[in-house]
Amino acid sequence: MTEQFHRPATVREAVGLKRRYGARAAWLAGGTWLNSTESGGPPQHVVHLAGLGLDRVAVRPGRVEIGALCRLQRLIEDRRVPAPLRAALTQVVSRNLREMATLGGHIGARYAHSDVLPMLLALEVVLEVAGPGRARRVPLAEWLGAKPAGLITRVLVPRPKPDRVAACRAFRVSGNARSLVSAAVVVTAGRGVLRRPRVALGGVARTAVRLVRLERALDGRPMPPLDELQALASRTVRPADSFEGGADFRRYEAGAVVALAFRDALAGKGARR
Repeated sequence: MTEQFHRPATVREAVGLKRRYGARAAWLAGGTWLNSTESGGPPQHVVHLAGLGLDRVAVRPGRVEIGALCRLQRLIEDRRVPAPLRAALTQVVSRNLREMATLGGHIGARYAHSDVLPMLLALEVVLEVAGPGRARRVPLAEWLGAKPAGLITRVLVPRPKPDRVAACRAFRVSGNARSLVSAAVVVTAGRGVLRRPRVALGGVARTAVRLVRLERALDGRPMPPLDELQALASRTVRPADSFEGGADFRRYEAGAVVALAFRDALAGKGARR
């Protein structure tokens, strides 16, 4: 059971409380993950982050800075947020969840079936993380691939260049179910070839992942037929069996959502700005 509920006045105080209580403490943002059965149960110490000024959006040269406590629905409605990210946020099917969940909390949960993390990875966002020392900036891919440490305070989203196109796709077994797999792609297509493709998937590992092997295989090549692209993408992932579907089925669907996301992006059906 939770023993103490802390309301720090500053980010530094919040970091200090987490450092003091360690694994017995957890930060509280929107509460959608911390209060879920998947979080592992309530911590002894809850460190509430409201009131720390982490809920603002600012436009800077070349990027948009999003406070970690900005709620998902608010970001969908904010035209300053790059359209590819807004499109990914709309894939979170529950309006109630979008009204409560925060972007920083969503990232911090490292949710395997996230509809949002793949697009954040494909956009190559950088996290601003507060720790015991000076705040540091960490690429999202690096942060997800290591043991998370520190408090996410801002998410720095590069503004897509005019020649870059993006799209996202998800497959779920029912309209209100979590995504079995979800994909996001960002790519430049010029003179009939793909340039600097960025491809990310959710639902095939412990958290969302970049498909670096697939990116290298596609870079500088014409867009392959959809069935070939699906097969190529499927070979780059190794999902496990689950009650929602066997590994082979999940691998096939992972390739399918990647292929369809590429098709949407190149056909102009994805988000550009």
